[in-house]
Amino acid sequence: MKRKKTGIAVFLAAVLVSTCVPQISPAGPDMLVAEAHGGRTDGRGGHRDNKNRSGLGSYHYHCDGYPAHLHPDGVCPYRSGQAAESTPAPRTEETEAAAAAEIPENIDLVFDPVYYADHNPDLCQAFGYDRDCLLEHFLTSGMKEGRVAREDFDVNVYRRNYQDLQEAYGDDLPSYYRHYMDCGCREGRTAS
Repeated sequence: MKRKKTGIAVFLAAVLVSTCVPQISPAGPDMLVAEAHGGRTDGRGGHRDNKNRSGLGSYHYHCDGYPAHLHPDGVCPYRSGQAAESTPAPRTEETEAAAAAEIPENIDLVFDPVYYADHNPDLCQAFGYDRDCLLEHFLTSGMKEGRVAREDFDVNVYRRNYQDLQEAYGDDLPSYYRHYMDCGCREGRTAS
């Protein structure tokens, strides 16, 4: 029985390794075949990547045939106004944060796109009611700014209500959002 389990484990390991190794192109040994992730783009040139195959998070863009990238502050790094640039804008802390942003499983506990747009006129003007753009903004900037994105969750009220969280998180507002999504709601903590 143990030998059979070992054989299965070795087989599965071999399959896993073989799927991770780049394939050599028939054109020659110096050329590698890049295997892109699937997904159709939407009207803005972006799409969801829920398995994060691109390494850029759950939503990114492929504007004008450029490689997968993010739009920090809603602006394509390959464009300056209407003209395309030949190189992308340099990465900043903000674009790094956007690349690392992942959509939490229970984001709906702290984020309602309609409420967020209705109560943040600057965002409504920039993104309208586009859920993906609003969510990207919320995850990369809105949480740091302490913006209220849902009627029944105000991060500033949540912070004031709980001394234990203040001691643990201090001024790190995104941590309060994450705490509420991860366990605060289940614990019956309130934030309105």
